[in-house]
Amino acid sequence: MSAVYLPVKACVVLVFLLLAERGTTGEMPHERPNVLWITCEDISPYLGSYGFVQAHTPNLDRLAKRSIRYTQAYANAPVCAVARSTILSGMYASSIGTHQMRSKVPLPEEIPIYPKLLRDAGYYCTNNSKKDYNSPYNNDPELWDESSNTAHYKNRKADQPFFAVFNLTVTHESQLSKERIDHYVENEMIPEKPRIDPADIQLPPYHPDLPEIREDWARFHDLITLMDSQVGELLQELEAAGLTENTIVFFYSDHGGQLSRSKRYIYKGGTQVPLMVHLPEKWEHLSAKPAVRVDPSLVSFVDLAPTLLSITGCEVPDLMQGKALLGEKSEKSSDYIHFTRDRMGERYDFARAVTDGKFYYIRNFMPHRPRGRDSRYGYQVQANWRAYEAAYEEGKTNEVQSQFYEPKPVVQFFDTENDPWQVDNLVELPGSKQIIKKLSIEMDRWMIETRDIGLIPESMFHDLAGPGKQYATLYDFAQSTDYPVRKILQVAKAVTEDSTENFLNYLKDENPIIRYWGAYGVFLHPDRRNSLQSHLIAMIREEEFAANRIMASQALAFLGDTDIAFEGIMKEANTTTNGFVLLQALNAFQYSHLDDRLRLEDWQRFMGKEFDPDDPGAGLGYPQRIIEDAIALFPKRRNVY
Repeated sequence: MSAVYLPVKACVVLVFLLLAERGTTGEMPHERPNVLWITCEDISPYLGSYGFVQAHTPNLDRLAKRSIRYTQAYANAPVCAVARSTILSGMYASSIGTHQMRSKVPLPEEIPIYPKLLRDAGYYCTNNSKKDYNSPYNNDPELWDESSNTAHYKNRKADQPFFAVFNLTVTHESQLSKERIDHYVENEMIPEKPRIDPADIQLPPYHPDLPEIREDWARFHDLITLMDSQVGELLQELEAAGLTENTIVFFYSDHGGQLSRSKRYIYKGGTQVPLMVHLPEKWEHLSAKPAVRVDPSLVSFVDLAPTLLSITGCEVPDLMQGKALLGEKSEKSSDYIHFTRDRMGERYDFARAVTDGKFYYIRNFMPHRPRGRDSRYGYQVQANWRAYEAAYEEGKTNEVQSQFYEPKPVVQFFDTENDPWQVDNLVELPGSKQIIKKLSIEMDRWMIETRDIGLIPESMFHDLAGPGKQYATLYDFAQSTDYPVRKILQVAKAVTEDSTENFLNYLKDENPIIRYWGAYGVFLHPDRRNSLQSHLIAMIREEEFAANRIMASQALAFLGDTDIAFEGIMKEANTTTNGFVLLQALNAFQYSHLDDRLRLEDWQRFMGKEFDPDDPGAGLGYPQRIIEDAIALFPKRRNVY
């Protein structure tokens, strides 16, 4: 059955007026605000205006004094491309299929995209210059009037309102590498010695006290100060152009971060961001609380697109899942913020979280996955990651610090007012049970209502939707009755909680996604019943979907039949032309502890696999990271997963 879509409201009336009334000079019939979005990367609210006493952020602190400063603002995902896909569409990444980091999921035309709506309404839209939307819109030439490192609002027609994004990259995690820090020092952009003495840094309790970690923290704050100076230049440029009185200014970071255990992780350190909105006097009426300068309302990235459309006089499409914070369409803020974490680079994970502003509830659907055994990118660019891992492997980390490299509990529950670093899991405290139940029910409601695609294994995506399939896109499939999300969620929760009595029923279910979760449950809680083993062997040989054949092999290895399990995964890795299937197979070798059977020439053959450019996952790149690590560490067989 095809999905039924709600109608997307375009700015029809406004466009009609533009066509009917716009003069030859290009002047708009009704004055509307310009909007300047200044975004930075990978920072939590480490600014003076947010109470960080060691900050040196004078430009942002001045902006904060004349802005609405949101103290409970969050990215819905703790990584850049996934977070941006939500900003672009006003929809959760887990609803539209852009929740895996660096995905290749087509989107239907019905998905609203705010730059197109603004351009239809007459705005001149520029992006300087990062896209990275985790979707086909990365390459859409119609998305922006200009998108480059020279894109600028000054190129618009006379009196044309503008929407301009300037993305500042100096705080990105890559900039903390030794090479980049040396570059900034040599060009006198940051001081030769860190402005904050590394010895004076107050480390989070999850970080071991190591020189590399202290140095990186101190240099991180130097980069924030450098970013602040760039914000000052953009604001000064706006003032010099005489545009400050008619321009609404937003400032925010694309997610939290950036040191180990922040970016990519579903804690507040990876999700909470600074967010300021400056409304000039003539536009203060767009706020329902014009005198408010500090707003503790719960807001998140899914709210940004509706807010932007609301303050510019456009209709907010019904498909958008966020709430407008300002303007004629503004609504009461949400009572909860929801978060997603899925595949990060080469390592699969699946976690969801929800907060009411004080309590923070996390459900780990893949508890076997250690946090720190994640994408190797952080280890490549930052010394703090490498030092942290070495300290753990040498037994020099305490219980709290070691958690980062060990399997996760299924449920985590934190009081973030009293435990802002989220290190004390209160799930076992009797007094926590009621609030945990409340937040768990809220998470289930949200996952069901938003039809969370995270429950579907990524290597199954292209089996369910795409060219020649009943459903053109994964979003179409997820909106249909062929995706019984409530039932699948119940099964996914049950198998992580060791409901072993139903494993055989799950393995036999007609729905392939439920069969996948059944096999994962056997892997997570090995049940050596003969009936389960025989059924897993049958799945390896007869199952239609590669995702399920691989998961059945992974589970069978833990039930003791390692020969058939190894052969099953090896067959998938050798024969697939789907990069996502290869990625799952390589992970399965390692998580079932079968990778010690692989020879060096096996890894080299995987590296040399060629994919048809039209095949799903061709050019993915992430399998190569696992292979490169395995080849480099082959003599040592060191555990990096």
